[in-house]
Amino acid sequence: MALSQRNGALLLVFVAAVCVELYQAQNVLGRCSCLSTIKFIKGNISDFQVLEVRPGCDRIELIITISTSENSTEKFCMNTEGKMAKAYLKCWERKNKDESRKMECIDRKKKAEDRATED
Repeated sequence: MALSQRNGALLLVFVAAVCVELYQAQNVLGRCSCLSTIKFIKGNISDFQVLEVRPGCDRIELIITISTSENSTEKFCMNTEGKMAKAYLKCWERKNKDESRKMECIDRKKKAEDRATED
């Protein structure tokens, strides 16, 4: 009886390990997430995501989320060599890649754009 419980426990641990590996592999598809990029985005930026260099992708990727007028969102990949993307990446670095401080980068960019349109 004890032997079958031990086998059951080992099987459970094995299945859990396989599930964890499959979950982690879901983000590593052997290629980059951004197949095409744009240099500039105009709109209500509500979020951004920085994907660091990882297995299968040898570059940093910046994905911007825009809120549309229909209360939906769209995601765009930005060319990280552009001025706008560099500003986000620089801010992200200054915030020590802290997810809870991402809005500070978005708000800072919005204020800079507002000042530019006032001039």
